[in-house]
Amino acid sequence: MVEQQILITIATIAVTLAGFSGVVGIFSKELSPIKSYKLETLLFQSGVALFASLTTLIASQIGGLESEQEFRLFWSISSWAYVSITVIALIFATIDIIKTEAYKNINYDILFYLSFFLVIALLIFNALYKQDAYLYHIALEINLAFAFVSFYTLVMPAKEKLPKK
Repeated sequence: MVEQQILITIATIAVTLAGFSGVVGIFSKELSPIKSYKLETLLFQSGVALFASLTTLIASQIGGLESEQEFRLFWSISSWAYVSITVIALIFATIDIIKTEAYKNINYDILFYLSFFLVIALLIFNALYKQDAYLYHIALEINLAFAFVSFYTLVMPAKEKLPKK
């Protein structure tokens, strides 16, 4: 089943991103609060993509999806499970943001929340109307895309402003 191969690939990429971010964290003597927060959001996004893909992969092994109705029901249930995982991750992230008063600097948080809200909207649409694998996979890719952007900004040195001529 092609869907299972895609889920395995996404889970592998999510673990790889999280692993590389751990290496960055170890080799950086001391992470600034901004880089530490980017590392945390990278781990959140990678973790959500990892658990959503593995949960669906394991559930797909339970029984064969022989009819189109079973296939559609499976992706609807998987989408609702992914929404649940995402909402739980958002609750923990929001609690952390409130505790640390990070909401006072909203610039990076907006992208974090927008990516999650886009994923949730896509999954709800999939669960209610489409009930297909491709929208589920797109939602996983959105999580991984944000994680990759977080990883990129984490490992790249800050660029200094060039002097004007």
